[in-house]
Amino acid sequence: MPELKRLMVFVDNSNIFRGSLSLGIKVDYQKMVDFLSNGAFDEKYDLLRVIMYCTVDRSKSEDQIRAQEWLYDKFNSFHKFDVKKFTLKTIRDGNGNVIEKYEKGVDTALVTDLLLLATKGAFDVAIVCAGDADFIKAIEGVKDMGIQIYVASFDHSCSKDLKSVSLGYVSLTNNCAKFTY
Repeated sequence: MPELKRLMVFVDNSNIFRGSLSLGIKVDYQKMVDFLSNGAFDEKYDLLRVIMYCTVDRSKSEDQIRAQEWLYDKFNSFHKFDVKKFTLKTIRDGNGNVIEKYEKGVDTALVTDLLLLATKGAFDVAIVCAGDADFIKAIEGVKDMGIQIYVASFDHSCSKDLKSVSLGYVSLTNNCAKFTY
């Protein structure tokens, strides 16, 4: 029996969360990763690590912040998951009211990890669970290193160009029954 290719999965949690929310479904992240590593791309892989990039909204109440932290800690307890947490940035008006929230550093961290680990030969195959066109150059770079790289996302939240630049795309929309609850 041939040796399985070594797989790493990189998850932009905000993209996956927003995509599932708009469909009214709840993703079981462990089942999603199991699906991706065991046949979604017509091949089974040796899953080495899942790096999940999450943001905490510290403008929320203490109870809501604790709930977010608890959820991310739960994700971190999943088999081979490594959760990286970032603070959601907020802009407030003169009265202290939040007028805008945005992520800062999440995409950069994912791209940095993807490229650094690829140059170290840490994996043979990568799956990026995201939808932003910002990832195109990083995916092209990994592909140019001779590493297989794929994208998995919800159709409505994934850039058409991102889908086409990878070696393959898996629609989480079409497969959500396999990893939702």
